[in-house]
Amino acid sequence: MGCVTETEPGLSLNVLRKFKMLSLLFPRVIDNTYRGQRLGYWLLAPVLFLKIGIALASIFNPRGANQADAIDLSSFSTVALREEVTTTALLGLLHLAIGLFCVLAMVRYRAMTQLICLWLIAEFLGRRVVLSVYTIDRVDGPSSGSYVNLALAGLLATGFALSLWRRRGAPQ
Repeated sequence: MGCVTETEPGLSLNVLRKFKMLSLLFPRVIDNTYRGQRLGYWLLAPVLFLKIGIALASIFNPRGANQADAIDLSSFSTVALREEVTTTALLGLLHLAIGLFCVLAMVRYRAMTQLICLWLIAEFLGRRVVLSVYTIDRVDGPSSGSYVNLALAGLLATGFALSLWRRRGAPQ
């Protein structure tokens, strides 16, 4: 009753195996075997390098991070400025933890690469939705942070697509 086995109806490992893409996203065993195209794996490295760099900059220079996102801090009161800087540093810490977890998965658990790419794309799209609902007054003109994030999203999407394309000779 409680546990689904391969002989019972429902979503089982056999169903996942029938869909090659799903078997790459949710492998039976999370090991150090990467089954997608190699370029998809290596496109994740610069994305993580930049995300960790941005996270560290947000922690150690939150005012600079806000300027990169074109947020005008000059109109903030002292209390609001302190809250904004603290929030930016905490968000940087969160992104650092996510980035380090992804590096760990990339190095030790390569079978998770596709899932990590999907997770990072979902996080990026989620941020876009939240920022469209809660708009921020910005300095005139596009921010440099927007261009960097769009480039990272493009690299992630390309890497994700390539990682779902099973390499010839890759183990099942």
